[in-house]
Amino acid sequence: MDESHMKISIIIPVFNESAGIELLLHRLEEVTTRLAAHEWELVFVDDGSVDGTADLIAAHRHLFHGAVTLVEFSRNFGHQPALLAGLQHTAGDVIFCIDADLQDPPELFAAMLEKHTEGFDVVYAVRKSRAESWLKRCAYKLFYRLMQRMADVPVPVDAGDFGLVTRRVVEVMTRHPDKDLFLRGLRGWAGFKQTGIEYERPARATGETKYSFIKLLKLAMSGWLGFSSMPLRFATAMGMLSVCVCVVYGAYALIQKLSGSALPPGWTSLTVTILFLGGVQLLSIGILGEYIGRIYKQVQPRPLFVVKKINTL
Repeated sequence: MDESHMKISIIIPVFNESAGIELLLHRLEEVTTRLAAHEWELVFVDDGSVDGTADLIAAHRHLFHGAVTLVEFSRNFGHQPALLAGLQHTAGDVIFCIDADLQDPPELFAAMLEKHTEGFDVVYAVRKSRAESWLKRCAYKLFYRLMQRMADVPVPVDAGDFGLVTRRVVEVMTRHPDKDLFLRGLRGWAGFKQTGIEYERPARATGETKYSFIKLLKLAMSGWLGFSSMPLRFATAMGMLSVCVCVVYGAYALIQKLSGSALPPGWTSLTVTILFLGGVQLLSIGILGEYIGRIYKQVQPRPLFVVKKINTL
């Protein structure tokens, strides 16, 4: 592949982002014009927008000099399925994944391409800081550090979906996708040569985030359960701990009985023991249920998304 002239695709999932489409296209045009030696294409994936986002993309298509493809879902299926659909509908040798809210600055494309020319198949963006509430910053920080310790594959800290992947990485990621998608984990699982670039993550240029706390929690669960068996080992450890506690307490009661000493009052100790064992059992069942639920979804023949239509603008 000629590194001086490549076909580059940019995947942009959108959901009710009508307020920022014009600004997004302007920024992308400025960046790609500076990198005019390459052939560029945009792949928008409209994740069931109801605010006319798809119409605005078509109306402002002239702001971008490269090819523009619009993939429209039949309803809202979520950010991760939209990214996967974009990966499946690209033709580029190199593919960028970027959000439409401009918290992922397209100005980093040039630096990522430089890393690619050095031989890297994956170049992910690492967030040095976030222009978000302290609660969200703490939650993200906790999630990524837990993920790094729990995951069976390398998952970079503070690195989201924003980044560059080559065609061969995309082929691995799209060949057998999980039903509970966590694409940044799948990207790490794929292997190949990877590196990161740090950046300051700005606030959204327009609009409000579509990721509620519940959606973020579901994404975190997809990462923890999809790439780690540690929750199952935790349930086993809790079971072993409860057995040890019961054995120690039983031995203590037996010694007290044989020595003729008064036994400790029974009601409180019995209640605590029952509650502890019951809690451990319910926790273990809950963890098993999460894994069984993932197996159930994985074996279902339903697709991850339904494409209503594909337009070449």
